[in-house]
Amino acid sequence: MKLEGKIAYVTGAASGIGEAVATRFLAEGAVVAAIDRDAERLSALAEAHGAAGERLSTTVLDVVDEEAVAASLDALVAAHGRVDCAVNCAGILGPTGPLHETDTAAYRALMANNLDGIFHCLKHQLRCMHPQGRGSIVNIASAAGIVGFPSAAAYTAAKHGVVGLTRTCAIDYAEQGIRVNAIAPGGIDTPLIRATTCATPEGQAMIESMHPVKRLGTAEEIASAALFLAGDEASFITGAVLAVDGGWTTW
Repeated sequence: MKLEGKIAYVTGAASGIGEAVATRFLAEGAVVAAIDRDAERLSALAEAHGAAGERLSTTVLDVVDEEAVAASLDALVAAHGRVDCAVNCAGILGPTGPLHETDTAAYRALMANNLDGIFHCLKHQLRCMHPQGRGSIVNIASAAGIVGFPSAAAYTAAKHGVVGLTRTCAIDYAEQGIRVNAIAPGGIDTPLIRATTCATPEGQAMIESMHPVKRLGTAEEIASAALFLAGDEASFITGAVLAVDGGWTTW
């Protein structure tokens, strides 16, 4: 088991990529603190893991709430003495269309979730890891954090911000033994994308066409990348933005 005895913190853990990461980390022996704002789905996650349940704790919170994020990490340290790794998956899709038609409140809500939320998590994960002198953090960015994405200026700006935070924190905390990396997924088959971008056959075909492999990725494929970056096999990797995107960003 690649994470035997490791203490992990996973946001957005109730569905999609976050659920796949939490599930994979449990399978690899980690103690997992699963964080999400959806209480019902978190409860279903706990029920689904039966025998591994003693290694899974769930906390209902919104990463927009910095105090709640800080308290959840303090509770994890109080219970287990440390935080070994974290994967920040929580996020939303937000407004689409031309920028001049974008609702400002919707823009700010997306930034609060997708950029401020990552900032809150990073800040307090680093605070907890700093005294340890070790740790690994993985932020879920996007292919839209590497290249532009049409009609999604707010989302693209937020994900570029995540990449910037990742790279800067990797530099600032390298001497403390803390690695910070990001994953840039392409289109991933999750409930979120099924309900939005891929809600119609035309929408799904459009997204699939942006990948040279001509398909959506799976949440489990992103979880595999997160497992690698979070674990000891990636000990010489920090500040990386790993594109797991079916070739999207090679166009």
